[in-house]
Amino acid sequence: MISVRLPFRSTRLASAWHRWFAERPLPADRWRFAFYYHCATTAEVPGFARELKFTKLLDLRPDKDKIVAGFSKTTRYEVRRGGKEGMEFGTVTGREDFLRFYNDFALAKDLGELDPLILNAYWPGMIVTKVERDGEPLVMHGYVVDRESSRVNLVYSASQFRGLDDRDTRRVYSRANRLLHFEDMRHFKREGFRCYDFGGYAKDTMDKSLQAVNEFKDSFGGELVEESNFTSRSLRWLRLAKSLFRRG
Repeated sequence: MISVRLPFRSTRLASAWHRWFAERPLPADRWRFAFYYHCATTAEVPGFARELKFTKLLDLRPDKDKIVAGFSKTTRYEVRRGGKEGMEFGTVTGREDFLRFYNDFALAKDLGELDPLILNAYWPGMIVTKVERDGEPLVMHGYVVDRESSRVNLVYSASQFRGLDDRDTRRVYSRANRLLHFEDMRHFKREGFRCYDFGGYAKDTMDKSLQAVNEFKDSFGGELVEESNFTSRSLRWLRLAKSLFRRG
């Protein structure tokens, strides 16, 4: 399990704890402001509100050829082609470089920008990867990593925003994204991690865009699993009190 302390914006005297990959929430955390992500238990836990969570997990322990054999035909082709188009894998060490790249993408896609406060809190426990061509980054992935559970979890994915309206350019970014997932798997396997988490799966969704994301993740194989996110009742009460105060 990994833990990240995130101070509230309204007052630095109070904080929320974000905990990842626990078997189940700690009993003492029912009295704290605490979030739990990707807990293994699917049972209700006293003092916490449970949220159903599905995700795709890929086992990194088999050899590379066996992992690739689980990819769809399209994904295998796109990964090979991306590797022949001068795309190169690397890691990102500059926090501001990643923040700027992600927020440019978010602005172009009309998504919420990444909060620097959150990124600062998470950064020591993150690994950010990239695929670039001719020195220009095309895609970046941000992962929360836990060596204790030997698991990496994709939390952020962003593509170069220029040329998104051009179909051929979008295809290049799509290939770069598939290639980066593959290179990420190879990188984390070399680092000794055993489990690659795609960061969530919208099971049974009717949303077309989310269905497309599911299909993309399915193209890499892996196993669909049910887990749990939990919010402490103390945090839920705090949110309710803030909501009532704003209404008043």
